[in-house]
Amino acid sequence: MSVYKPAKSRFYQYDFQYKGKRYTGSTSVATMRKAEEVERKVRADVALGLYDDQAGMTLDEAAGQWWEEVGKHLRTARDVERRLEILLRLMGPETRLVDITTRKVSTAIEKRRSETFQKAPDRPGKPAKRYPIKNATVNGDIIGMLRRILRRAETIWEVKPIPKISWRALTLKEPEPEVRLYTEAQQQAWLDQCDPVTRTALSLLLTYGLRLGELFFPPSAFDPSGPRLVINKRKRGALLLPLRQDHADDIAARVAVAINEGLETVWFEELVIPAAGKRERRVMYIPLTYGGIQARMRTAAKRAGLNMPRLIHGTRHHAGTMMLAKSGNLKLAQQLLGHADIKSTMRYAHAMDGALRNVLENLDPVRKSPDSPEPVVRRRSRSIKS
Repeated sequence: MSVYKPAKSRFYQYDFQYKGKRYTGSTSVATMRKAEEVERKVRADVALGLYDDQAGMTLDEAAGQWWEEVGKHLRTARDVERRLEILLRLMGPETRLVDITTRKVSTAIEKRRSETFQKAPDRPGKPAKRYPIKNATVNGDIIGMLRRILRRAETIWEVKPIPKISWRALTLKEPEPEVRLYTEAQQQAWLDQCDPVTRTALSLLLTYGLRLGELFFPPSAFDPSGPRLVINKRKRGALLLPLRQDHADDIAARVAVAINEGLETVWFEELVIPAAGKRERRVMYIPLTYGGIQARMRTAAKRAGLNMPRLIHGTRHHAGTMMLAKSGNLKLAQQLLGHADIKSTMRYAHAMDGALRNVLENLDPVRKSPDSPEPVVRRRSRSIKS
């Protein structure tokens, strides 16, 4: 064994050559026996390529290179950047890719699961609450992000050996996708309990499956020539959304007022101050906030007797389900909801069951013609031994 103890050090050093390349360094141990064990381990790692330049790549270096080559070019770059920061914080930026094991990934997952996040209060003065991280978020932050980096490191950057990780065992169970469908009576009851502005907003949600945040589009997003809206989707960029004529007329009127008053969105309430004495009649336009419309929709739903969870987001599922049920076309439902991947739209495929069942019920089975001859059945004869 090529280990020795320098004169001015209490630790043994290793010094050997492999394929013409010299490897030397401290064993960080003070006895010959342990030093030889360390040296054997180093030799084995060298033979496996763990001491090559690429094998020394850290998670921080890999994340930076992946960001430059892939991440920053994605439409979801902002979300990806945030997830990279979480991954580096939990896994350690100096961790080598070749040292990442199933156990280390599992430890990072448990750390993420123990964390919470804070939501902004629905209305001023209400204390903010902290909520646990959902399993789907944990899977995306750790497993989804790390798998993409390691796959590129192995196939493109030729970092070897990348340890085999049991991704299936690590993936946390996620709840089944929610599917919501409001009956005509429920929709009408909800709309009847809304004020005129909120009724228009709710009608758009039920028809087009917009997220509540997407509803707050600027006046410039309305294109009367379509008529249509230009909605900025998080994962898909701009989505051109055709409008029904009745909705287009309502939005056009609100756009005209918003532009004239210099408002940021088309959602406002008209306040009329009647004339009194020398004071002339005035009309003021009060902008409505995200939290304001959200609170009004929830109050109207409560009055209408609707108490299911995630009522407002349920309108998105309702719109997707209705589009698929009416058209039977997954592509149209995907276009309406702005899904980047059609797999996200597949959750609404149950809506096609009824249409498919009706078609099957109306199919006539193949019937035998009265003049058709009886089928001939041939049987193999058995030989009987005497």
